[in-house]
Amino acid sequence: MRLCSSQDFELVERCIAKGMGFIAMKSLAGGLITRSDVAMAFLEDYPDVLPIWGVQKESELDEWLSYMDNTPVLTDEMRAYIESEKKALAGDFCRGCGYCLATCPMGIAINNCARMSLMLRRAPSASWLNDHWQEEMKKIETCIGCGQCTAHCPYELDTPNLLKKNYEDYKKVLAGEVKVD
Repeated sequence: MRLCSSQDFELVERCIAKGMGFIAMKSLAGGLITRSDVAMAFLEDYPDVLPIWGVQKESELDEWLSYMDNTPVLTDEMRAYIESEKKALAGDFCRGCGYCLATCPMGIAINNCARMSLMLRRAPSASWLNDHWQEEMKKIETCIGCGQCTAHCPYELDTPNLLKKNYEDYKKVLAGEVKVD
């Protein structure tokens, strides 16, 4: 269910026409898409697409394995959810692939820092507001704007600008100016 563009769908169709499989990396947008049942049901319409789900806990593995015997079917409610997610995650957001990490001369954890605003709102925020992540986010102040991260981003994001936006939001959350759950 990655927020597919028409180019993505065109590429999938071209692969299918050539008898080639297609691997869908970041099928859950690096944890930003939180309903695996919807993602699984969506991808069932594309049997030639093999998703890489990214399992982090045994409970997530159990969830995915349960779908092998009881595969979710796309419903109208799920379609509405997909549309709302497309709107919420439209635009330039980091999927957390990490291709940029080795390129940062300042050691910024780009794959998490550049999507911090979304993580604060889509994951338990306390785990992102601890001392460790405050130190990691503060590293954004050292960004020299070299553009190496941008050059390695498969989504062609303006990563230095995205980092700055996320850092400003993060500081507002820490200061209590913006509330998150």
